[in-house]
Amino acid sequence: MSSRLVTAANTSVLMTDRKIASIGRRDDLPMEDLPEDRYNTGFILAPRHDHHFHPIGYAAAVTRLSVKEALDFADLERRIRDAAAGLGPEEVVVGNRLDDESLAERRLPTRFDLDRFLEDRPVLLYRYCGHVAVANSAALALAGVESESGILRETDVQPVANAVGSRQPPLDPTVVRRALAGLASLGLGKITAIVSAGDPIWCEVPNEVETLLAVAAGVPLDFEVLVIASNPAELTAAAERLKQGPSNVSFFGWKDFADGSLGGHTAALYEPFTDRPDTTGTLRLDYQRSVLMGRTCLDLGGTVAIHAIGDLANDRVLDVLEELIEAGGDHKRMRIEHASVLRPDTIARMARLGVTASVQPSFITSEVDWLAKRLGDRSELTYAFARLAEAGVPLVGGSDCPVESPNPWWGIAAAASPGGLGNEKAFGIFGQGSAVGDAANLIVVDRDPLTTPDPAGTRVLAVYRHGEQITAESELPFV
Repeated sequence: MSSRLVTAANTSVLMTDRKIASIGRRDDLPMEDLPEDRYNTGFILAPRHDHHFHPIGYAAAVTRLSVKEALDFADLERRIRDAAAGLGPEEVVVGNRLDDESLAERRLPTRFDLDRFLEDRPVLLYRYCGHVAVANSAALALAGVESESGILRETDVQPVANAVGSRQPPLDPTVVRRALAGLASLGLGKITAIVSAGDPIWCEVPNEVETLLAVAAGVPLDFEVLVIASNPAELTAAAERLKQGPSNVSFFGWKDFADGSLGGHTAALYEPFTDRPDTTGTLRLDYQRSVLMGRTCLDLGGTVAIHAIGDLANDRVLDVLEELIEAGGDHKRMRIEHASVLRPDTIARMARLGVTASVQPSFITSEVDWLAKRLGDRSELTYAFARLAEAGVPLVGGSDCPVESPNPWWGIAAAASPGGLGNEKAFGIFGQGSAVGDAANLIVVDRDPLTTPDPAGTRVLAVYRHGEQITAESELPFV
């Protein structure tokens, strides 16, 4: 039997045989002849849980071309040309995290711009929201797709993504494993991993389920997996495959999309975008299909999780979830991912149904410069964390990485900000505490996140996984 004591300013934890044996005052815990790690100014916590994370997209952001920092079109051209210089003659350029709001031109490039940047090979750039992409003429021709501007939104991206993906080498499993392992150094111990069982998303990696399974055993995290699947057979096969995976992987449920993003003007709204009065966004929800897939997911023991940003999309998703609940589905296994623009009656309905809101607080800080431009006065309806909590809607928090940084302390700080949830509730939506008998997974941080005025600056001093201190090293971009 192996035991170890970890002591910090707030408490001491005795770990025995990979589990938590005791929690309390150091003087009250049995410690004769035990090894002890002391952090006199640190605080022992349970690792945080990111409830909305795209692990393969994150790995691509680490290992492939990211253009988030491009200043203008000239800088974007340089980055694309530099990336192309290291490729073989048949390979393609795929970039991610394109941010039109941070470019000097304040617009997305078109296919004509990309042709000017590089015309001798296909180029596909994803907007950082993942719901919009821009293709040059060579990429469109490769896919046999016609588009005047080359700007592709929502499901129009997929045919080009599939064609371009066929020219990309697979992600190196060693690199993927290292990137995901590095998340432990941020204090993460568990992620709700969103992966596709069919068409690849973002980075053109075929069969993301198998990609995750191939690397998960070597990663010091637990993965509960939401599967993007297009039909019941695909979802069932993915669920069974995940149940046969390593011990740190579990099937969690089904993920679908009801609309797009505010930044890409594809969130489904009742009224037009303020800066694009020609569109109310894109409602992707197929009601009958969603009910069928939801029932399949529930039969598999999973959670139904549907992406909804706009107010219209949120109401239509609630229609689906209400039908599932009325048919006997457990409301605790129903989630709306993002729940961004919510009218008061929608919040009341969510509370009545007991549907969980899976929110991404970092959106508040990343969208502050342009949200009012998109929505006008309706921006007051966005990211209503305090109103959701007050109404009794269950909340869980995530990052939507690689859309946002995987740093959980940034998300906690955004959720805790004035008018928000406050430190304690913000900390809680990113995971709960540990108890005697739980796996001995702990982190030691440099401040008390429940009282500090600066949770965003929290640093992790040590990480324990199953009772052993680990070293998590990785390139960790945009953290």
